[in-house]
Amino acid sequence: MQKCIFCKSETGIFTTREHILPESLGGGNWAILPDGLLCDKCQNHFGSSIEQQALADYPFTFFRVFLGIPTKKGKAPWFNSWEGTIRASVRTGSFDYEPSELFENVMQRGHKSQIRLLAHPLKPHMVCRFLLKMGLEVIAADNPQDIFNKKFDKARLFALTGEKSDEWWYLQHEDISAANSYIRGGMGLEEWGDNIKLQVVMIDAGAEVFHLKLLYIDLLTPLEVRIKPPPKETLSEPEYRLFTV
Repeated sequence: MQKCIFCKSETGIFTTREHILPESLGGGNWAILPDGLLCDKCQNHFGSSIEQQALADYPFTFFRVFLGIPTKKGKAPWFNSWEGTIRASVRTGSFDYEPSELFENVMQRGHKSQIRLLAHPLKPHMVCRFLLKMGLEVIAADNPQDIFNKKFDKARLFALTGEKSDEWWYLQHEDISAANSYIRGGMGLEEWGDNIKLQVVMIDAGAEVFHLKLLYIDLLTPLEVRIKPPPKETLSEPEYRLFTV
């Protein structure tokens, strides 16, 4: 039986394949959601309205560009900053830089010689909705019956529509030394496979949290609103950063 895990439609159209982890983040055939769990309407909505904005935001932009992961269409990823355009190169760890007119003039006058990039999400609510979507799809892939439990309804609603009555959050851990190692030295297929993970972990009282690992980045978000975030004073920034939406 076909039933969409987000809108719960049983009569929609189910024709497209869904990568739980997008191909532009390294997802392959191992990350495909089983057929009949995501209708075409919801998939198109997520792809155009949520996933696109999340992938164009921090930390995914840096991850894609500095590791040279091509887009779904095979093009080099890029992002804009107020100092110019940063575009992935053919070699991991290097990139092309097209300075903005203002920054180019400042450099030519010798007033500035470094590029500074904003390492902060501009749309954390979109990043959070994107993470919730992946977390719910991981549960659906593991247990197609459990995903329709009412305890996931608030996460389902926020991921799909952005509507919420409670505060959501996600925790980001970034290992800078590991990032430098990957960017400068590259990696083999085995190392890549060992360090790209999607999993749902159980914590106290059966509450479930989604964990996405992308080499040097760990992102965690609760799939139930009853799970409270860790106190900010216990987190060591900038390695650990808490975002509430």
